[in-house]
Amino acid sequence: MPSRQPDSHAAPHRPSRRSVLRTGVAAGAVGVTGASTTATSTAATAATAGRPARDGAGRGRSGVRLRWLGIAGWEMTFDGHRLLVDPYLTRQRYTGSDGEGDMTRKLEVDHRIIDRVLSEHLTGAPEFVLLTHGHWDHLADVPHLLDHPAWRDEEINVLGTETHLHLLTAMGVPGKGRKHRPVVVSGGEVLRHPLQPSGKRTRPDYTVEVVRSLHSQLGGYGFDPYGTLTAPPSRPRTLGDLVEGGTLGYQVTVGERLSVMFLSGTANFAAREVSGATPDVLVLGASGHAAVHDYFERAVSALGRPRVIVPSHHDDMVTALDDPAVHETVNRRVVDRLQQVVGAGGHVVDPRHLEPFEL
Repeated sequence: MPSRQPDSHAAPHRPSRRSVLRTGVAAGAVGVTGASTTATSTAATAATAGRPARDGAGRGRSGVRLRWLGIAGWEMTFDGHRLLVDPYLTRQRYTGSDGEGDMTRKLEVDHRIIDRVLSEHLTGAPEFVLLTHGHWDHLADVPHLLDHPAWRDEEINVLGTETHLHLLTAMGVPGKGRKHRPVVVSGGEVLRHPLQPSGKRTRPDYTVEVVRSLHSQLGGYGFDPYGTLTAPPSRPRTLGDLVEGGTLGYQVTVGERLSVMFLSGTANFAAREVSGATPDVLVLGASGHAAVHDYFERAVSALGRPRVIVPSHHDDMVTALDDPAVHETVNRRVVDRLQQVVGAGGHVVDPRHLEPFEL
């Protein structure tokens, strides 16, 4: 089940990732094209005015850009490369008349919004689609995106667990004549792109490291729908047919320039699985952790206190992406809470739907 909002959001020379982050933090702003950052230097002023602290004066210069697709969906672009994490655009209603999650609801696809986002924002096919888990608000649109005329003839690597790939198979992926490549991963893999040429030793443009993770644990210490698969099921018809199937995180490292850790799909993590990782940027699931002890504090500490943190999975999940009101459905209290946790040494970005920002 999705996370609910808490009641308390040999190439040309490029600067190294350390110098980029050091310069950005010293300047008081790390990457805000279409996004806001909260900084300790502005927090006191904003607090006296009764509003969140925001500072959009600076711009990042790493050449690495993120775009929030809503819920837990992200686009990462740099140097002509594109990767997507949990690209779910439909945002269908998932509750019954009582306001509780109704897993018997039929799966829906909003082809109108998919067409619009792919024509106006995601204007090229990704090299990778990275799945964090199998629930509908993460996986359900992937078959339709892969079969979209703009993407169907491209070669796209789709990373997920055995269960995630069985679900995609049941939904028609990769499809007859398609070049898409489902890739089963379980955590621990460090994949390079492009592939190592035979007989040559070259540096990759970037790497994708897969980490084992955990699903959010809500007020009853659990989540729904859970389960794993060892073979493709019947074609999924309802929200409940898309089971969790294991949860993953991903760290994308762009040479010596920048590393971004996506623990973005849930509000939980396995500390021992990320021990020793020190990403420059952490994209962190921010809602639905009522049963997880000291979640924000433990995540920030376990990852070496990243300089930049971007909250994820903290909107209402249902307002259409092209509705101007979608930006007001974000739980910005989590933005403020995260800034309290990171303190003076870091910045929390307050992302806006579909608006890219440079790190």
